[in-house]
Amino acid sequence: MGRCCHRFPAAIPCDTRRNVPSHGPTRWIPSLGGTFFIAFVGFACGLTPLPASGAEPTETPASAAQQAPPKTAEPEGPDRSDINRDLGGRSGRPANADLGSLGKASTSLFGLTGEGSSFVYVLDRSGSMGGAGRVALAAAKSELSDSLQNLDRVQRFQLIFYNQAPVIFNPTGRVGKLAFATDANKERAERFINSITADGGTHHEDALKMAIRLRPDVIFFLSDAGDPQLTPQQLGRIHQWAAGIKINVIEFGQGPKPPGDNFLTTLARENDGQYTYIDIAQGYHGPRM
Repeated sequence: MGRCCHRFPAAIPCDTRRNVPSHGPTRWIPSLGGTFFIAFVGFACGLTPLPASGAEPTETPASAAQQAPPKTAEPEGPDRSDINRDLGGRSGRPANADLGSLGKASTSLFGLTGEGSSFVYVLDRSGSMGGAGRVALAAAKSELSDSLQNLDRVQRFQLIFYNQAPVIFNPTGRVGKLAFATDANKERAERFINSITADGGTHHEDALKMAIRLRPDVIFFLSDAGDPQLTPQQLGRIHQWAAGIKINVIEFGQGPKPPGDNFLTTLARENDGQYTYIDIAQGYHGPRM
């Protein structure tokens, strides 16, 4: 609103005893009528009265609305009200969340343990897997399903099966995203797992690259070490890409583990992970380190 157009005469000092003008340094107060006059003119001009001395200025409703931050969309995931309930686990299943760190959990695959809030499972589905094809893949699927049951709604996961090309679980229609471990997503994951068959060749690097791009806390990588194997140059690139992501490695084979290291043991060692060998011909009877 513009400046008030009224001009006010200077306050006239008055003698408080005789109510007459005084020209000396005596105390004075404005007359009562002058006070009402000034208040009326101030209201008519839209002037905002100043707060009393020492009081904090208050915002008008309009200014408060202008300064209110805009509302932002809630991040995708479980409702905050559900988190505390789900940290205790469902009835009949132990809680896996670390109460000191919201969303942390521990899960395992073929005896190898991973801790964190996000997990990616990368499984070889080539025809040569374990030298037993569908038998080896069936064992991997069973263990994978059990591992997912250790996760609660506040953890996230992703599944990648690969032969010469990777195939990723896609429950939301948005490729390349981690999925929360809700009951609905676990059911979708089960259907995805059951749809996978063993066939084709093997290309390890593309599947690992896809998993690393998701930036999980832990990657579980399962393969039969089929050719072509990862070269030292490829292993170096994977280590550089991972940049601290833990990679646990499960090797399937027929018969006793061959002596010495191979690219799978190196992959686990260079990425702060664990390694185990499974003789699929004998069935799974716990990890062999």
